[in-house]
Amino acid sequence: MIIKKIKTNQFKDKNILITGCSKGIGKSLTIKLSQLGSNVIMLGRNERKLDELYDSIKEKYGTEPCILKCDLNSLNEEKAQEIANIIPEHYKCLDGVIFNAAILEKMSNIDGFDLKTWQKVLNVNLTSSFLLFKYLIPLLKNSVSPRIIFTTSSVGKKAEAFWGPYAVSKAGTNALADILTSELEPVSNIKIFNFNPKATQTDMRSLAYPAENPRKVKKPESLMDYYLWMLSIESASFEGNYIEYQS
Repeated sequence: MIIKKIKTNQFKDKNILITGCSKGIGKSLTIKLSQLGSNVIMLGRNERKLDELYDSIKEKYGTEPCILKCDLNSLNEEKAQEIANIIPEHYKCLDGVIFNAAILEKMSNIDGFDLKTWQKVLNVNLTSSFLLFKYLIPLLKNSVSPRIIFTTSSVGKKAEAFWGPYAVSKAGTNALADILTSELEPVSNIKIFNFNPKATQTDMRSLAYPAENPRKVKKPESLMDYYLWMLSIESASFEGNYIEYQS
């Protein structure tokens, strides 16, 4: 699809939670939204990188970011509820959630994965999204135009050899996005998107394709117009939820 131009002043004072925001796509999103005046709730596990990003945002853009240190592999209902309780202490509502965090761990045939690795990938890439959504939904309902954006992958639609639990987790992400679209959009103003960024310069991409020349792969910044459109009021009339990057 063709991403149309949007009014960027609509992002000022928006409160948006992003998972996995200390590097890659998540970091680019955090910086871009902060440039536009949004308050980014940064959820991640690397406290040093989160602190550095927080300090940079405060100095350059003067917004009101927040750090939520969390290992998504160990997220449970109690911790998800704690996160949901913290956010209203700082913000009136939650305008968007971008489920960006994901891990690959390794490329292997299925019988080469041990149960611990399998469960870790599913926990971080899929189960954590379910848990966070479950407890954040009341905060999203207080927003004028709330958005939930999942970040999926091509192997979630057509699985390939050696992608193991990652492909399974992204197939599950696609299903979760479809379920939430069917359940929420007819009865609320919450809009769901499921975005496939395709090949992008990230640490995960380097792990999956070690022989690839990264300079021939687009940078995360190339995706920003897609995410901004999905978060915008202009996307409200879009039918369906699946969007993929078009080169």
